[in-house]
Amino acid sequence: MPPRLPMDPSGRSDGASRRLPSRRLLKLMEHATDVGFWSADLEELDIYGSIGLHRVLGLSPSVALSFGVVEAMMHPDDRAAHTDMLTLLREGQPLRREFRIIRPDQTLRWIASHAEVVLGPGNRPSQAIGVVEDVTDRYDAKHSTKQGPDRFKALLSATAAVVWIVSPDGKSIDMPLWEALTGQRHEQFQGLGWIDVLHSDDRERTNFAWRTALSHDTAYNTDYRILCADGVYRWFNARGVPIMNRDGSVKEWVGVCLSVPGQSRFQAASSSTDARGPATDIGRGGGDLTSAQVRAARGMTGLSKDELARRASVSVSTIVRIEDPDATIRPRRDTVQAVRQVLEQAGVVFTFDPGHKPGVREA
Repeated sequence: MPPRLPMDPSGRSDGASRRLPSRRLLKLMEHATDVGFWSADLEELDIYGSIGLHRVLGLSPSVALSFGVVEAMMHPDDRAAHTDMLTLLREGQPLRREFRIIRPDQTLRWIASHAEVVLGPGNRPSQAIGVVEDVTDRYDAKHSTKQGPDRFKALLSATAAVVWIVSPDGKSIDMPLWEALTGQRHEQFQGLGWIDVLHSDDRERTNFAWRTALSHDTAYNTDYRILCADGVYRWFNARGVPIMNRDGSVKEWVGVCLSVPGQSRFQAASSSTDARGPATDIGRGGGDLTSAQVRAARGMTGLSKDELARRASVSVSTIVRIEDPDATIRPRRDTVQAVRQVLEQAGVVFTFDPGHKPGVREA
């Protein structure tokens, strides 16, 4: 004789007391997810929908539903492909469809609908039951994934002069547009041949930065001047990252060369041929700041390099270059002006008296 289930105080067995009514279960599911349930007599057009179905459709619970109402809400581009749903259900065929609807508030949503047919007398289809789910988030994520590469390519096309791919040891694999930019043929820019078209003052520094990145498998980011095919030197920012294999080794390097607009960076970094004075002069407005002035002003104000960089919204390396009279790359004048304003706001005055060296004093 099989054992009897223990009874609860109400007289029901534990198994019965633990049963969850189907209506309550469906209500719980609707509150937890973006789904709704419905049923319909296939001889009529009316649909008996749950609160969740009205919520998915963006309709008030007082709105009467029918196949015609749902069809009218379909996106015009999807409607023609799904007007056969009622006909197929009446033929006894289950349905799985996904389509867009336009809610009364004009928001666009993707809907997944799954319907089954219930047979009546004579095994004829008499009723349909179904569940509808809002799957807009899934479609948005899928769309974003597809668009990602296209957006990336478009961004590179708009901003990058050159995209480059090189082997783990630094040999060029693919550098589209480099030949058009520089006039170098493919065999000429192999290995370190690309450095030959850089400005002579930038080659050693660039080679060192590249070799350092290769030896440490770290990101590469540097500026240099390229002798373009039209015979003009122009500034570019080159940056790249290593693509790693699962074992931690470098699979390849990928990067871009981004054009630096304007001529001011070239002029500020020029050597003695710069007609505006020595490379230690930086900034503008009441005179050119010198590296010594900036160092002295920071000492007077007690600002650390980190704090000065934070207040001026520049990098710490920029402050280092400003204060280094031997720096090859001079910061842009707008950058120096931002640093100058911070120092002046901190209580110093930069002086440029005729016959005297540029100086600094308290305000």
